[in-house]
Formats: sequence, C-alpha cells, structure tokens
Amino acid sequence: MKPEVEIWERYGPLFSIEEKLIFPPDHRELQFYSELRKRHPGSCMEIGAGDGRLAGVLGNDSLTIGLEPSAAMFKLWTPDDRESVPCVRGLGQQLPLLESSLDFILFPYNGIHCILDRDGRKTLLREVARVLHPRGKFFAEACHRFDDREDEENIERYHYRKEDVSLRLMETVSHDREKEIISFDMKYSGSAVSEGTLSIVLELALISAGELLHDIREAGLNIVSIWGDYDLSPWDKRYSPRLLVLAERKES
Repeated sequence: MKPEVEIWERYGPLFSIEEKLIFPPDHRELQFYSELRKRHPGSCMEIGAGDGRLAGVLGNDSLTIGLEPSAAMFKLWTPDDRESVPCVRGLGQQLPLLESSLDFILFPYNGIHCILDRDGRKTLLREVARVLHPRGKFFAEACHRFDDREDEENIERYHYRKEDVSLRLMETVSHDREKEIISFDMKYSGSAVSEGTLSIVLELALISAGELLHDIREAGLNIVSIWGDYDLSPWDKRYSPRLLVLAERKES
C-alpha cells in the first residue's frame, strides 16, 4: 500500500467528522461542483471521491463513478450515495477503464497534492488523457498557496464538544523545501479517537501553478479555463485562494 493511501486509512474517519460536524459546510463549494456537473452532464469519474460528499451533486442520469483508494473512506459512504454514484477502489495512476471511455473526469479538493511524487502526478494526468474521449474535459482543484503558508508549532485548531462526541486537534505545520512538501503533524484526542490519542503526519506536495499547467499540457490536454475561486474569478497568482483548472483532451 502506498504511504499516502495508508495515512488516509487512519485519517479518513477523523477527516469525515471534521467535514460533517466541526467545520461549517462550504455552500459555495458544493454549488460550484453542482454547476460544473450540469455543464458537463456526460459520463463522469471523480478521482479521490473520499467519503462521498460530492455524490449528491455529481450523480445524474449518465454513468458517474467515484474512485477512492482508501478502504476507510469507502466505509463512510451512505447507501444513498452508493446508489447515486457507484464507487470503486483504485488509484488515479491506474484508472480501471478503457481508452476513450469518459466525457468528464474531475479531481477536486486539492486531491492532487496527495500524490507526493511529480512523476506519479504525470502518470495520473496521462491516464486521464487516455480515458477521456477526444475533447472530453478534465477538472482539477489545487492550492498554489501552500508554499506561502507560515510554519506553526503545536497550535490548537479546535476543541469540539457536543453531546457524546469530543475531538481536539493540535497541529504543527512545517515545510521541506528540498522534498517540496508541506507537513501537517496532527495530534487528535477525545471520544472520537478509539485509541484515546492519535498522531498523524499528513504530507502534501507543493505544486506551483506553472508546474501543474505544464504537466497537464504535456499529458496531452489543452487548457480551457483557469479560475481563482468558486465564483469563476480569473486566477491571480498573488490573490487567488485556489487554482481551478479546466482542460480538454486533444483530438486524435
């Protein structure tokens, strides 16, 4: 099992608690993906489908598949989510589909940063280009601002208490410029942690906009649009909070 997948086997259930109970839902985010799917209604795959939180906005009358490498995340899907979007276990670097079989592939929520090795990211992008129909679309969400984030040590992010659920997160953030990663050293405690306490180090790749756009083009995709936020504002290196890229497979 790849180390980055193994981490999510432990982190996935806590991540899901954070997204469902602790952090307020980002309605702009869900609305963005709902509208994106409406604009691309054909056969679709979501890479890194997580706990199924996009299943409700991605599922439609066309084939829609969720791809997720973590078994722990699989277990968090509700029956309704599974009915709406069949989910299979696998890696984006080895898409279990035939060539030219999908109209639309998306990789949301900074998932591409979980692939630490650039060669691995390039492999995934080549797989995307292989599986898309000619002129099929690919969408990726990334965060070029990870590189600008300040290092922090042992900061309390939250201490959640409600009814019989409690969860506390202490976090240290650091950068390794040589390896081009940002590390989140997370220490969890509370009733939601079966072991009582749990330490997880989540590493994410530092990916510049230039690098990502270059690798997308090199894989055989043309850039269609680049946005800086869910309101479709133009991307700006200095001010945009995120990097949203829509690309298209070149015609044969």
